[in-house]
Amino acid sequence: MSYSPNYKGRRQPEKTILEVIVVGIFKGLWWLIKLPFGGKGKKKGLLQHDLGFIRAKRQEIEGFLNSTSEVELKHAVMESDKLADYVLKALNYSGETFADRLRSAENHINQDVYQSLWHGHKIRNQIAHETELKISNPELKHAAEQLLKYTRQF
Repeated sequence: MSYSPNYKGRRQPEKTILEVIVVGIFKGLWWLIKLPFGGKGKKKGLLQHDLGFIRAKRQEIEGFLNSTSEVELKHAVMESDKLADYVLKALNYSGETFADRLRSAENHINQDVYQSLWHGHKIRNQIAHETELKISNPELKHAAEQLLKYTRQF
């Protein structure tokens, strides 16, 4: 066995090619195991173009909220839901659906805001899936506001 000096002048045994290969294989396996669970485990911050998009979209939605038209208010709810989902995706919360991403973000969001998101999303689902649904205009405005509450922090 041969020895080589390390950066402090101490002598350490040189690694054999087999040791280097085995360590490389284990590091590769560890990386593959961590990959589906978010890699480094850190949430990505929003990029500047994300922030610009969020602000512009929020202004557009707030324009719909000034309307008295039921169609425009329903559209505001749907767009608010999409915008909240956009933020959850941009922050790399895992899940296939909005509800899945919201569940994975639960511990990172203020509980009042979290409950507001759920309330707004439930109204959005009623709009999307129930044809004979009658929701009052104030309730539609409230649902959209609940969804926008999360995006206002950005």
